[in-house]
Amino acid sequence: MDTKHIDTMQKYTMKKSAKRVRMTMPFGLKCNKCDRHTDKGEKLYCFRRAIGIDSTFEVEIYRFEFWCQCCRSDFSIVSDPGRYDYVLESGATFVAKRLHRFPCRL
Repeated sequence: MDTKHIDTMQKYTMKKSAKRVRMTMPFGLKCNKCDRHTDKGEKLYCFRRAIGIDSTFEVEIYRFEFWCQCCRSDFSIVSDPGRYDYVLESGATFVAKRLHRFPCRL
């Protein structure tokens, strides 16, 4: 969702109509603006908004709008009931697995 053309008052009312929830990230991702990594399992606050109904399962589809903890840019994910998963919509890049390098002791 590109909100660059929407003025701040409209953006405020859009966020006001959505419900603020705390959600665990379903996958790892990287912010497109500051390259900050958000790992799978981190709990973040977001705005949840119903955007439609899936015709196959007759379940509501939700959009979750997060913001980066470092630069405050927006990114969003959408629920996908057909695959029982979430789809990254905009503002970030999917990171499959982040490997941590621990010092090796001999």
